[in-house]
Amino acid sequence: MDDLLSRIVGIAKAAGRMMITEKTVDIGNKGTKENYVTSTDLKIQKFLRKELTAALPDSKFMGEEEDDPDVPDTYSADDLIWIVDPIDGTANYAHGIPMSVTAVGLVKGGEPILGVVYQPYLDEVYYAEKGRGAFCNGAPIRVSDHPKERGIVCTAWSCYNKVRAPLCFDVSQSLYRTCEDIRRIGTAAYELCLLSKGAADLYFEANLAPWDYTASACILKEAGGLIESQYGSIRTDRQCMIVAANNAENLEYLKSVVHGTVAKHPEAGITF
Repeated sequence: MDDLLSRIVGIAKAAGRMMITEKTVDIGNKGTKENYVTSTDLKIQKFLRKELTAALPDSKFMGEEEDDPDVPDTYSADDLIWIVDPIDGTANYAHGIPMSVTAVGLVKGGEPILGVVYQPYLDEVYYAEKGRGAFCNGAPIRVSDHPKERGIVCTAWSCYNKVRAPLCFDVSQSLYRTCEDIRRIGTAAYELCLLSKGAADLYFEANLAPWDYTASACILKEAGGLIESQYGSIRTDRQCMIVAANNAENLEYLKSVVHGTVAKHPEAGITF
């Protein structure tokens, strides 16, 4: 690793360890009962803001838990912005399920150029820098070569906006008929890392925020995977529907299922 990436890996690991060392955790909600926020989320985000902007002094910072007035609505070609989820899988964390990660992505001009995802319960750190490959705990990782019939699908059912749930259920049912099985783990950043290392093969979620997928998108691309949104390429300046797969054939299959299902669910408010 070069000096910057090595430093960011260290920062992400220090942040993630706060999940398992914090003694007192206050739990609240944002907007709906399903959308948790904890005192640990806020503590980790404060730590990440300080450390990441110090590591790259000209950078800006976008985190899940508070708006940043310094982040522009439209990125210029030279904007360097950290896009961070202090705890991806906060509901898991709040319920005592050991399946949450800290995700740190860096974008330049809107494009992910560095990603680090740390799972503190398993002590797994995934990381990548554009053009330099993807790694987990120092070992190179690569997507699988599984066809869709052997594919493990990761997904979720839009718990923050349950009007989209029928769409998600229908997509899951269609995929389940063809693919091997489905997993719903509760942390998009980690599920995309599973896809990156070949443990899963296809991924769909109706709506994610940039901090959910930016870090993992860099890792997945460097591991040979593909990721898109309803806009074509992913956007790191707005929420997106995300589809991802280990190869082009599986991505096209997934997109065909999603497109056909979206057309039957105008209430979901997703257009192409």
